Amino acid sequence: MNADLVRSAPPRVLFGPRRPVDTGAGAPPRFSMLLLVAVAAVLCQATFGHAWSLRGAHVSLLTVLVVWTGLRCGPTTGGWLGLLGGALEDALGGGGADVIGMTLVGFLSGLLSSRFFADSLTAVVAAVAGGTIVRNAVAYAVLEIAYGDRGSYHRIAHATAWEVLLNCTLAALVVLALRWWVDRR
Repeated sequence: MNADLVRSAPPRVLFGPRRPVDTGAGAPPRFSMLLLVAVAAVLCQATFGHAWSLRGAHVSLLTVLVVWTGLRCGPTTGGWLGLLGGALEDALGGGGADVIGMTLVGFLSGLLSSRFFADSLTAVVAAVAGGTIVRNAVAYAVLEIAYGDRGSYHRIAHATAWEVLLNCTLAALVVLALRWWVDRR
């Protein structure tokens, strides 16, 4: 094989869609950086997040990150980040549903990556709302089916409504901050 032909081929992306990598603001972030941010988000949530609540709901930094990653990088990267982040949440005291829910949220939001722009405010906020609902629906199914915790629907539904509001607010702030950061450069 000719060496010039090998050098001219587009670089291969380890996690995510196979498209040419751009070095500008449109380039997808590295998976190692995303994983580091996910670990920091889970640790911040585990240590300080329980003090921040609104009517029984807690903001989920990891849900916003996984949805944004799925929209930005595709279903493979979103699913892997959701799997690893959910496993870390479960290891730090989750009920066992976070690994399933976060993987599903990352994968499903990654399926939207070919249809929406990752920096569109309405697309990100709508995807975060859907991701929060999917994650809490999985948590409800695990509690109801696996653990036999009957009567938890009203408690989870009430917390889900407030959590959608909190996560969508955080997602809007993150998207606006990222736009400001890119425009500043």
